[in-house]
Amino acid sequence: MDSQNIKVYLAISGALIVLFILVLIIPFTKKNPTQDKTTKSTNQLFPTSVETNPSPATANVTPVTIKAGFTGALEETIPQQIVDLASQKKDLKLKVPLSLSTFSIDFDYSTDKFVVALLDPKDQAKKEFESWRTANYPSLGSEQFLLK
Repeated sequence: MDSQNIKVYLAISGALIVLFILVLIIPFTKKNPTQDKTTKSTNQLFPTSVETNPSPATANVTPVTIKAGFTGALEETIPQQIVDLASQKKDLKLKVPLSLSTFSIDFDYSTDKFVVALLDPKDQAKKEFESWRTANYPSLGSEQFLLK
């Protein structure tokens, strides 16, 4: 670059910096307007009293409730079988993965069933699993378990 161009760029950038600093400093150096310049108004009006309408004296009003005939919601009691099934399924879900001596249990969320991996010998492991299931989780039927 020419030294002439560099001098021009430096002069322009210096002028911009000085202008920027002045723009930042000038608002802070201005004095706040004093009370001398403003005239106080001595004729300001303020309310001396507030009038309100008294509420009518009525006896305690109780709302009238109208009972709806049908709201669209069907309140039915859930059979105890379903309640037991749900609570036992939740209980077993909290315990998986569960490993016992002849089988192990895990839960498959895609099929919403428990996966039982039987160890060898499978016949004996299946018998032990069925006895364990009926003793601990009688509401969970065999359709809730996938045997492998």
